[in-house]
Amino acid sequence: MIYLIAAICANLCMTFLMRYSEHHNGNCYALNIWNYLAGSLISLMLLQDKSLIWSGNAVTWGAGIVNGIGFLAALVLLQISIRRNGAPLTTTFNRLGILIPTILSIFLFDEIPQIIQIAGLLLCIFAIIFMNSGDSSERPDFNIGLILVFLLGGTLDTISKIFSRYNNADSQTCFVLYTFLAAFVISILLFFKKEPHMSLQDALIGIGVGIPNQLCTLFLLRAASRLPAYIVYPTYSASLILLVNIINYLVFRETLNKRQYIATGIIGLGVVLINLV
Repeated sequence: MIYLIAAICANLCMTFLMRYSEHHNGNCYALNIWNYLAGSLISLMLLQDKSLIWSGNAVTWGAGIVNGIGFLAALVLLQISIRRNGAPLTTTFNRLGILIPTILSIFLFDEIPQIIQIAGLLLCIFAIIFMNSGDSSERPDFNIGLILVFLLGGTLDTISKIFSRYNNADSQTCFVLYTFLAAFVISILLFFKKEPHMSLQDALIGIGVGIPNQLCTLFLLRAASRLPAYIVYPTYSASLILLVNIINYLVFRETLNKRQYIATGIIGLGVVLINLV
């Protein structure tokens, strides 16, 4: 459980540093370079057996590279969605992605949810439909972005869940290292293609995002290898949805409309029901 709590704290730090970065008008491509460089270095330091870096099997390399591409795509989507939809809605839909690994775990790992947990899943699905109904003034500004955040977040959670299920701690750390290295290389290519300039502030914020980003990924992997998916991901998601909404209101005074508050509350209730065992 300690890994799960640590993952929640790390994600909170990352979310609000990204929220802050939207106001400093820097280069997001430069920020991403430092983000994934910091994550790669931390993964390297945490790897006890350094010889595994080059002797890792093809599955670990392949999964890490695919995960890295997804990580970068998800980060870019999160940055855009936070700017257009705000941190609460973006975090809610990102963490709603737990529906994907939770449902797939039923078929892949025989982690059968109880009736009350199925009710929670249905509530979450209803909330998505409810939030995206109504007139245009009540819908999120960047609707498709929220759906993509949901799908990509759930896919990445699924990859991590499957990998953690069959690999030990060192292999998990290698997987995270390959993930961040792949994202780092792609970030460099995008940087030189789009905006080849950076500031000290870009570097500092990027490092600040990269450290909790890496730790969050690693801690969630460790938690998923010790606890069932229907405990890890719903608890992680419900805590983030609740805490991001509270902190965002208290610090940034960012509010939602009535329909969005109701849908967020339904999602919160849904993930709590999913977590009841």
